Amino acid sequence: MAPITNVDFGPHAQILKTLLPRSRGAYLYNPDGELLWSSAGADLHDLRPVIEELLESAKAPGSSVTGLHRLLDDAPAYAFLLRDEAGAVLGVTAIVCRAATRDGDVPTFESVERTLAPLLVLTQRDLGQQRIIETGRFQISDTQELEWLLDVGAGDPAASGGDALQALLEAYALHAECDAVFLHVPARRLERRVERSALAAAERETLRDVVGRHLYKVAQLQQKTLLVNKVRETGAGGLVPFRILCVPLVRRGRTLGVAVALNRAAGRAFGDREARMLERAAPRLLEILDVRIDGTTGLPTRHAFDEQAAALLAGPARGERAVVCADVDGLGLVNDLHGFEAGDALLRAVGDAWRALPLPGASLIARLASDRFVALLDGVRADGARTWAESARHAAGSLRLAAPLEGQPVSLSLGIAPLAPGGSLEHALAAAEAACKLAKGRGRNRVELHLADPAEIERRQQELRVFHELLEAFEHGRLRLYAQPLAPLWDPSRAPRHEVLVRLQDAHGRLLRAEDFIGIARRHQLLDRVDDWVLGELVRRLAPQAAALEALGTVFSVNLSVQSLRRPDLAERIAAALRAAHVPPALLSFEISEEAVMALGAEAERFVAAIAAIGCGTSIDDFGTGATSLALLKALPVTALKIDGLFVRDLLTEPRSESLVRAILQIARQLELDTVAECVESRETAAHLATLGVTYGQGLALGEPRPLPELLAELAPAAPASPAPAQAPAAAGEEPDPRVH
Repeated sequence: MAPITNVDFGPHAQILKTLLPRSRGAYLYNPDGELLWSSAGADLHDLRPVIEELLESAKAPGSSVTGLHRLLDDAPAYAFLLRDEAGAVLGVTAIVCRAATRDGDVPTFESVERTLAPLLVLTQRDLGQQRIIETGRFQISDTQELEWLLDVGAGDPAASGGDALQALLEAYALHAECDAVFLHVPARRLERRVERSALAAAERETLRDVVGRHLYKVAQLQQKTLLVNKVRETGAGGLVPFRILCVPLVRRGRTLGVAVALNRAAGRAFGDREARMLERAAPRLLEILDVRIDGTTGLPTRHAFDEQAAALLAGPARGERAVVCADVDGLGLVNDLHGFEAGDALLRAVGDAWRALPLPGASLIARLASDRFVALLDGVRADGARTWAESARHAAGSLRLAAPLEGQPVSLSLGIAPLAPGGSLEHALAAAEAACKLAKGRGRNRVELHLADPAEIERRQQELRVFHELLEAFEHGRLRLYAQPLAPLWDPSRAPRHEVLVRLQDAHGRLLRAEDFIGIARRHQLLDRVDDWVLGELVRRLAPQAAALEALGTVFSVNLSVQSLRRPDLAERIAAALRAAHVPPALLSFEISEEAVMALGAEAERFVAAIAAIGCGTSIDDFGTGATSLALLKALPVTALKIDGLFVRDLLTEPRSESLVRAILQIARQLELDTVAECVESRETAAHLATLGVTYGQGLALGEPRPLPELLAELAPAAPASPAPAQAPAAAGEEPDPRVH
């Protein structure tokens, strides 16, 4: 489905997966309830009543509703209102998560709202900017106050060390010509101060006390700008020798903190101009807080860490550097036993301990995501980084938590990777995370150092190159479809079958086999995009010859990834694509790995049943390597089992392999299923499989992969094939890959 909005919300879906891994679909609606964009490419029928209910409730006078939480057949759905600064509704964003596996496993609306705060702010901003463009209202250059705010917002974060908050506070202090600006946000455990005129230590303490104990409480009650130009007494009888301008930072009816401008009593009084400037800076401060400051721990987010690290690494090196990655042990168990609020309390405690650690040089710390924290240590060698990491581990172990976690031990698993001058932060972070996983695997509550391996470095660099090649292939049309025959082994009257394969053509025209990029696509959450392309291109190719192919009875098998199968409307989308192209469903069969069947459970059952109702076949791939229960296999209306190549390659020399193949065949016969043997690499193996009763064989001995357009022209020569992009020859010495993924 093409987006109706001019804004590309695709990156938002990637952010969503990072913030909320259990999500399976995102939807964006305009104020009239019309779908603007969805990660699934289509609307979700069951979600419509939730959207309509939320928009209707927002119309009530004085409505303070911010969103709704509903269950759609046990799948939690969360809908959030997006408003502009004047309170007008910009739209609704809705998130649908995977079905809960047990009672109490459904996150509350409030916890999901906190988790998604950065994404909600970005979506709200993008919708607001589009409305401005479309309506032509609110010209940003109308006032000088907004011009300076635009200048600050468009500035390069690296210019201020990647600290957008500090840059905005400094810009306000300069343009408002005030002595100091104080930002106090207890909801984010944050205090910032800018001084144009240096304050004495006693003055700072007085200000901290006045802001924290008085101004913040007044802001919570009144939620409006406070301007005090007369010197006032404190409750203890002392004087506050400052003129004060205080603006509350309010989000969804809750005061998160205050922004306070100060002038000494002898200085200039504050007026409407300064008040307007600070009021207009407040939404920008909130946006920075939401995007760059983690709402649970108050530490910088991954986004802020990347910006600040880029600024640090762009400057002169002050010695060696190291990356430390930490994982909170047992957070998932805490969430399961005590709920997400308790898990957040654990993360806040660890974040406070992480923040309290002394940092060398210009070091940075942040919360990466979920239970992971990171530090970029400046000017330290590996031994110094280990000392710092051990301090972090001991600090976490010394935490004493309140009920319901009272007595709960806290521990961190930490990994360290050196970052050489000119080295890649991305590679160092990946290495530190690998060391962190090693620490968890070796018993947790320990520190592990990643030792640089030239082969590993080269592997990661190659992976990064292939990842970029894949992104460019989507953009420039460099993916290709191939097909490999599934040859009948003992019944030549059976109709021809083929497995559809995908190749990646790189910038130099060389074809990469599936094994060279599918794993990378999986790690970078791109497999569903690959699946979509394969299905769309296959249907387009089959359409002109569909009638002739149907008469032949041929079938094309397509692999589906777990990422695609998690989409609840996948079967519906497949049916719609087939109807639109007038392609008979019987031409297609879908392969699902045994591992995916076990991981998805009921989701796999629903998909297989839905696709069978459409008229497509389904087979279980890699059968025999997983743990599919016979009860689950009985419940799945599949049409074939694919015997994993592990049992086929040594079939002639290993009696145990033959015994396992015979066992699989016995199951298939009882369930009246076809069987396909993978990796048939010799005619002798094919002949033996035929004597055992295996229906089809697939492998280089029975037919190599070939370009799909070439195969279609041979199968149905009378029908004109649709034009295809030029096929690049395989790279020299390349052995075709018999499988997609």
